[in-house]
Amino acid sequence: MNKKGTRNTNGEGCIYNTIAKQKRKKFLSEECSICRNCTNRSDCNNRIGYDKCHKCESCKIECLKYCDRFYCYERNQAQITIDGKQTTVANTKKKKDAVNKKIEFEAKVQTQSYIKKNGITILEIIKRIDENKLKAGKICINTQSKNKYHYKYIENWDDFKKPVQKITYQHINNFLNSIRHLSQSEIGKIVNKLNAGFMECVLDKIIAYADNPMLRITVPISIQVKKQVQAFEVSEQKKLMQYITTQQLTRNYSCNYDEKTIKNLFICLLLTAMRIGELGAIDFNRINLSEKYFIINRTLTQDNGKIIMGNITKTGRKKIEKGLVDERIVPFDIFDENLLLQTVQSQIKNAKSNFCNKEHLLFCKKDGSYIDYRCINNIFKRVCREAGVKLDLAKGCHVHMCRHTGATRMIEAGMDLLVIANILGHTDDRQIRETYGHILNRYKNKQLKNSRSYYKKYISA
Repeated sequence: MNKKGTRNTNGEGCIYNTIAKQKRKKFLSEECSICRNCTNRSDCNNRIGYDKCHKCESCKIECLKYCDRFYCYERNQAQITIDGKQTTVANTKKKKDAVNKKIEFEAKVQTQSYIKKNGITILEIIKRIDENKLKAGKICINTQSKNKYHYKYIENWDDFKKPVQKITYQHINNFLNSIRHLSQSEIGKIVNKLNAGFMECVLDKIIAYADNPMLRITVPISIQVKKQVQAFEVSEQKKLMQYITTQQLTRNYSCNYDEKTIKNLFICLLLTAMRIGELGAIDFNRINLSEKYFIINRTLTQDNGKIIMGNITKTGRKKIEKGLVDERIVPFDIFDENLLLQTVQSQIKNAKSNFCNKEHLLFCKKDGSYIDYRCINNIFKRVCREAGVKLDLAKGCHVHMCRHTGATRMIEAGMDLLVIANILGHTDDRQIRETYGHILNRYKNKQLKNSRSYYKKYISA
């Protein structure tokens, strides 16, 4: 393409007159006059291909009349400087149209509404944001692994394979309506990722703020029925504790865990309402036996299916962002101080006797490696079945029910929700109210009954 440019002439700036040459599918039978009169064909490969020699490149008039290899036509290009680079903003037949386009784009640059052409997809933007968050310590490896679950839905939606500029709010609404089978929480997480991705596009000037499709979307309501968390009733908890303390829980010598570790782990789970990952991360040297409390400041997590030691708790980043210390105290006297103290002392002795336990873990496998939630869960499911509790559950019991049970007992005891949230490791009581709403309603009915009894006894008597 040949260029003949003019600069700052009558306010036109960088306007180039060019000859555009587009390949013909077949050469015409008669050669053009330039090639016909040429005596040296070596520069253009004897006209077998579409290589242009210096004569062909500098040809500006004859080729417009006739060219057997190219379609040739005159164009006017306008260029402006954007971020220090010359950028073509118009390619028109008429010079007047190129000038008008140039003025239009210069005005957009001045008002910061100019949008660069970019073929990047929204998923690429979202992944880049998450990578930056990982480097900045805003998310951990485990969170990034969970993000792949959300990537899958975005990646499989055809509209999101288009460049960002071509995605409309209707495309996004159609996508969100297609994932209503997910929980409201999961839908919310995906919406947050899309929000962050498109806002990043606005900041990077890939799209204009007014063109952000997320400004017009309607977040759908999940059609998934929210299941109530399962906790053991008081009678079931008694039955389970009796079985754990009196029966053999491991079944063969090939088990990765010794009998005492399994017994003590289940008792600690029921008496502390801790997450199993938090118990698995406790260094027995950091347990305060004189004051009788645990210090929780880290948890086991996963990296591509491998159990690793995290350096913060599950809700640690939220606390750190609020200026709080990611450390909490779990006292021994939530339920049964003496039993828990005996259990912890027994397990410390057991853990110290394991010569493979190089990290001084309170709970670990026989080979000193981290406990695995999946294996522990299978053992717990069998123990509950053998103890005869919650046999009506189609998929059986799971070890996280110990945490739900602890929270339920605290609510039933009338403990303040903020205190419960603090013990469980939440930043506020919102999740307690949402997760254990049915328990709170049951407790409310109990309190109303006490109120009526009090009234009858002292007021209406």
